[in-house]
Order: sequence, then structure tokens, then C-alpha cells
Amino acid sequence: MKFLKSTIAVTSLALLLGSAYGSASAAGSNRSAAQSAGATTQTQKSIKAQVDAILLQKKKPGEIYYIYVNDKKYNPGGFAYWGTSYSLPIQNYDEYVQKAGVLKTPFLQLQQAPEGFEFQSAYIGPYKPQTWSIEGQKLSKQIVAEGKASGKTVYVKKVTETRRSVSLTYAERLAFQEKGAYLTITAEPAGEVDPEVDYAPSLAKPEKLDISGQELTYKTGDALIYKTANSTMINNSKGAHYLEWIDSRTRISYTIYASGGKVTKESLAALAEQIIRGQ
Repeated sequence: MKFLKSTIAVTSLALLLGSAYGSASAAGSNRSAAQSAGATTQTQKSIKAQVDAILLQKKKPGEIYYIYVNDKKYNPGGFAYWGTSYSLPIQNYDEYVQKAGVLKTPFLQLQQAPEGFEFQSAYIGPYKPQTWSIEGQKLSKQIVAEGKASGKTVYVKKVTETRRSVSLTYAERLAFQEKGAYLTITAEPAGEVDPEVDYAPSLAKPEKLDISGQELTYKTGDALIYKTANSTMINNSKGAHYLEWIDSRTRISYTIYASGGKVTKESLAALAEQIIRGQ
């Protein structure tokens, strides 16, 4: 009760003095707000500069730098982080085959390019666990906990990964200035789904396909739009196609992503069959 009376007294005093000092108080308040906003902006710029420097830092093959930002303005949710690693594009397919051939798994090679497409680039980089996997969830919690405990505004955790992720990108061959489709094929170790991760249901069920004894999942249209507005898994890509599967023999996860053009489910299925038969 004493606290309440003191509050009333202070408030009354402020009201009495308000008419005499209102203008000066408002001006001071505006200056403070401007100074505070300026300090916040400067802090954000400083954080961005630190993060950008880490992203641009030269890395060795297999190195992953996980970055956690301890700032509520820059990282409102307090759980997001970046994973950056060494990965240079390989512009020649034969060079890619030579470099990828020494990998135990995964190895992704096409006997022939997808019909109507030509090779653009390939990447070989360290494997980063998917956020929905048991390993990914464990890593995420570890990075966040270490970042908060570090006392640093920008926390960096360096990891050396021996597992690899490979991807191939193809572009549709069309007449000059026509916009065609892009295809990206990715192969990496399969992660185990964490049963505690809450998934937002999509507007439509994905289609299941059986190709050469493997079960594949095909998603497009409403199957890529999720009901929960704040879900981190929302994907509203118009005209996008996903064909995903885990090879039961090698436990390698494959994803074929197509965007633009007039890609069909049948053309993706034919590409998947080529990959499956080639393993």
C-alpha cells in the first residue's frame, strides 16, 4: 500500500508540473527517444558487420561456422542461427564427377542430363543436419544454450564435418530471353525425424509414388502451403515441385526441386528413376 501511495504522489506531482514543464519534458523525451533509436541502429549495424565478416571469412573444406546472435532486436525469437561453410561451385560436370567419385556417400551422378536441360553447376559441401531431425534439434539447442551462456553478442561455434552434401543444378534450354525452369538435385545423409517437432499440416496431402521399389513423396501446389501462419516450415512457392525420398539401401536422402517452366511430375519421376537405378 505504501508503494501505491508513493506512486499516486509522484503521478500527482508530475501532473502539477506538467503544465509548466510540459514542452521541455516533451523535447527531452523526443531527444532521448532519438538517441535510443540511434544507439539501436548503430548496434544493429555493428552486429550485421560482425555477422557479414564471419559469413565472408575464408573457410577450409568441411568447416561449418554456426552463428548465434544474442540480441532481441536482431534475433527476436532468440533461437535462430546461421550455418555457413566452405562451398565453391563446380562449373564443369566432368570435374564434379572426378571430385565426387572419391566420396563414400553420397554420390550423385546422372548418366544423362534431364531432357531439355543443361548442366549449370555443382556443389560439394559439409552436411548440415536438417532442423527437423533429432540431430538437428540437438545441435540447435546446444548452439542456443552455448550462445546465451557465452555472454557474447555474436557467438560463433566452429565444427569440422566429415559427412558431405552434394547438389547439381540444371537450367532448361530455351530460346533467348525466354524464362525456363531450374532443377536442383541434392543428396545427403538421411536424418531421423524428431517426434517432438510439431509440424503444421499442409492444405493438401502429398502424393506417394513407387519407383523401382523405393517410396517417394511428391509435393506441389497446396501440398506446399501450410495451415499455421507462424510455422517455420511454410513454403508458398508458386509453380514449385518437390520429389523426395530416402534410399532404403544406402540411407541417403534425395530431393529434386523444380521451379518455373512447365516441369511435370512424370519428368521428375523419370529423373528419380535414373538416380535410383544408378546407385
